Amino acid sequence: MNTARQPYFIVGSVRAGTTLLRLMLDHHPRIRCFGEFEYAIDLLTDDDQWPSARDYCEYLSTERRFMSNGLEAEPSQTYPEIAQSLFDQMAGRVSKPINGAVVHRHFERLTRLWPDAKFIYLYRDGRDVAKSCMAMGWAGTIWHGTQFVIDAETSWQKLCQQTELSKRLEIKSEDVVVQPESTLRQICQFLGDEFDPAMLEFHRDTTYEAPDPALVDQWRRKCSSKELRLAESRIGDLLQQRGYRLSGGPRGPVSTAEQRRLNLQNRLGRYRFAIRRYGWRLWLASWLSKRFPGTEFRERTRHRVISVDLKHLK
Repeated sequence: MNTARQPYFIVGSVRAGTTLLRLMLDHHPRIRCFGEFEYAIDLLTDDDQWPSARDYCEYLSTERRFMSNGLEAEPSQTYPEIAQSLFDQMAGRVSKPINGAVVHRHFERLTRLWPDAKFIYLYRDGRDVAKSCMAMGWAGTIWHGTQFVIDAETSWQKLCQQTELSKRLEIKSEDVVVQPESTLRQICQFLGDEFDPAMLEFHRDTTYEAPDPALVDQWRRKCSSKELRLAESRIGDLLQQRGYRLSGGPRGPVSTAEQRRLNLQNRLGRYRFAIRRYGWRLWLASWLSKRFPGTEFRERTRHRVISVDLKHLK
C-alpha cells in the first residue's frame, strides 16, 4: 500500500482530464487524491541544490492553492521536509491508505522528493487541450495552447528516464470517458487495490457530471480549419505518436511573420481574459505593480489578485 511517504501522482497537461480522474479516484473508499500540488516543486531547478526554507515559505505565503488548503509551513525545516510535510498534512485529514495528488508541470522534479512514488500520466488529444486552454484564458491562440501539451510530454519523457517501468502508467483521457470502469480497474490494479463501484458515483456529490462520450473529440466541432492547421503543424507528429488521427487538412510551417501575428494575438487574448476576470482597474494595477518589486503597492495589489483567484477555486 502507498503511504504519505510513498504517494502516487496524476501528472499531465492542464485540461487533460485530471480533475475528472481525481474525483473518480477520490471516491474510492481506500484511495485519496488531492488537488493540484505544483507548489511542492515549483521552486526546484534542474541542479541538485535545494531552495532555502525562507524563500520557500515566502513563496507559499501568496500561493493560492496552498492558502486555500489551509496548510502550514515551518521555516525551521529544510525545503524537502516542508514539501513532504505539506503532503503529510493533507494525507492526515482523511484516513485512507493510498494517497496521491495532481501535478501539471515540471513533474519530473517530484522524484527528488518522493523517489518511490508511482506516476499516472494522463494524456489527451492535444487539439482539445489547446482549445480548452484558450477558453480558460491561458492562451490567446491554439498555437500557444499546444505549448502546454509539448511541455507535458517533455516532462513525462524526463520522468520516464528517472523511474522504473513498474512505477509508471500511461492512461488516455478519452478512455476514462468512453470506458471508465475498465480504465479505472487498470489504474486501481496499478495502485495496489481493486476497483470499487463508488468511483463511478462521483457526480452525485460534485459539480462534475458523469462521463459523456459525446464530449470526446470536441476539436472536430470547435476548431476552425485555420486552427487545425496551426495545431497540427506544431504537434501533428506527437498526436500520431499517441495514436490520434489527424484531420486530413493541410500542414505546413508557420512563417516568421505569422508567428509574430500569433504572438500579438496571444498577448491580447490573455489580456482580454484577465480584464474580464479582474476588472480593468485591478488588471492595470497588477500590470503596473510588476514594475515596482518590493513595494507596498505591489504586495497590496498581489493580495487583491489572489483574493479574486481564490474565489475561482471554489
